[in-house]
Amino acid sequence: MLGLAGCGGDPEARDGGWASFAESTSQAYEIGPLGARLGQLDERVSFGSIADILATPNGYFVADGLDPRIVLLDRKLDPVRIIGREGEGPGEYRFPSRLVRADDRILVLDGGNGRVAYLTLDGDFVTSQPLPGIASDVAAHPELGLLVAGDAFPGHYLARVTAEGTTAFGPIPEELRVDTSGFRWPLDLVTVTTDGAIHVLDADQLALVSFRPDGDLASVAFLPREMRARELRLAEERVEALGGPDRVIGTQIVSTLRSLEDGRVFVRNTSENPSGVIAKGLVLDMERLEAIPLTFAAGREDPEWRRGSRVYLDGLDRVVLREPLGSVGLAAAQVELVTRDP
Repeated sequence: MLGLAGCGGDPEARDGGWASFAESTSQAYEIGPLGARLGQLDERVSFGSIADILATPNGYFVADGLDPRIVLLDRKLDPVRIIGREGEGPGEYRFPSRLVRADDRILVLDGGNGRVAYLTLDGDFVTSQPLPGIASDVAAHPELGLLVAGDAFPGHYLARVTAEGTTAFGPIPEELRVDTSGFRWPLDLVTVTTDGAIHVLDADQLALVSFRPDGDLASVAFLPREMRARELRLAEERVEALGGPDRVIGTQIVSTLRSLEDGRVFVRNTSENPSGVIAKGLVLDMERLEAIPLTFAAGREDPEWRRGSRVYLDGLDRVVLREPLGSVGLAAAQVELVTRDP
């Protein structure tokens, strides 16, 4: 397990003009009964690990981190194609960890080789591009090109990579900066919404920091207050349990940031509120500053699925889930927006 060194103070207390999302109490996206499944011991394909899953109109790209390759599944979770293998050559991987769609290309962040691979929607290798520093996430912007979250430029969230070179992008607001003495593994996430805005999930502060294409700061919105305070407290407890900030280089609280077709953003984390409801993620509306939780429908599945599975979004009407308890089987389920009782 990785742990987070130094979560900083509470910048909301220092700058009251910044906002927080409010978690909706009237609506939720509910995960229904499980449908298609791909078992861990399926003889057609097995995974060493599942690092990321990306939905496309024809199926799912699955990044295997331990058996470095990409597996293409159809909508029924049946294997279609094995893409790549372990290695350093074209179409080979060391640790594929992130999958991102950019128009007619699939971007594969291969941290082990320090590069991004570009694939067609059918999985054919096109080209690769080296990355600056250690990257935690990537996004493609229609005007700016490749944006890389990582440690390439201290004081900035992102590096912008173009044919002309690499430049810093997205300065970290002074109020959000933390002690960076010593090595710290980069964990920030980045996505681009349909309006061209660039959104960074600050992993230390659990804030969505948004930039305009010209690089100017557009807004800072913290995740819901109670959830944020609870998650940061738990992260600090994990750091102490693992030996303190001098021995811990990073811990992932939010593990996915995805833009949605309607301009909203989905963040995936597993958070249990005081009433015992386990949210698998939040749909963030930047205009209304509302966070709608994604949860399991009560009583529809084994409690272990509700607590231990990891969710990968397929639009807002279907999800793919990785089995709980460390298994690498998969299941699909429908999602429905429901109104909660007051």
